[in-house]
Amino acid sequence: MEKDLINLFVGSDIEASYIASLLEENGIPYILRNTMNEGLVAGWASASPDSSCTILVESDSFDKAKSLLNTYNDTMSQSESNLDEDKH
Repeated sequence: MEKDLINLFVGSDIEASYIASLLEENGIPYILRNTMNEGLVAGWASASPDSSCTILVESDSFDKAKSLLNTYNDTMSQSESNLDEDKH
């Protein structure tokens, strides 16, 4: 039986790698597509580095994965705010 895949994340290779490791640590299966690398292997490039990766998860794991992603995004936003405060 096929499971439906849902797009969880689109972004840079660096962020996608980190998010993929969070998913692995929490036992959430995923597919990581890097369209920039796929294009380079094929002999052409059409992706922007900022949106070169897509992470897909199974529909029954999406809520847990989305919660992890939201926690990651909140942590990153707080870190950026702290950096901005330190500049002043």
